[in-house]
Amino acid sequence: MTSVHEFYTAAELEQLGYVRDRLVELFGDPDPTDSEDRWSRDTVFAVERNVLAPAAQQIFTAFEPDFDTRAGMIAAGQRLGWPQMEQMLARVTMREQASADRG
Repeated sequence: MTSVHEFYTAAELEQLGYVRDRLVELFGDPDPTDSEDRWSRDTVFAVERNVLAPAAQQIFTAFEPDFDTRAGMIAAGQRLGWPQMEQMLARVTMREQASADRG
């Protein structure tokens, strides 16, 4: 985090695992600066606490693999839960598209 400890820069958020192209979508418009995009600590913490963490908890609980599966995914370098989440999102997208086509 920046030395001021009041802001996260885009580079710092990327180091935390966020996708740079999704930062505005996640955290809103960055605070204006001359050098690089940055978001307030309060904004980042609020989004993580109120949006991302609860969603991740629900998703990983719903698709939690058993211990043997999890160990195999770790050994293979796969991210836990991603295949299941992608499949679920594809199903939801297909349902929404089918509903839109009917209506």
